[in-house]
Amino acid sequence: MNVQALIEELAAKEHENWARWMTYLFSKCERQVDGSLLIPSALIQHWQKEIDTPCSKLSERYKQSKRNEVVHILTIIDEYIKTN
Repeated sequence: MNVQALIEELAAKEHENWARWMTYLFSKCERQVDGSLLIPSALIQHWQKEIDTPCSKLSERYKQSKRNEVVHILTIIDEYIKTN
């Protein structure tokens, strides 16, 4: 695998992560008559608190969630290193 292939594979993984998040986000919203989505204020407050919190200060559950995502990325990078 060359560097460009690595970038493409990592980009695909990033898109997969984003798509999973957006699916989750949409599932928590209230669909409006015009097709738009309304995010409940309680979720906005919760997510804003997460946004404002450095990773080192997150709960262990949230930290582990972030670590789990990194493992997927490291697997791709590890495969790249092994083949180059």
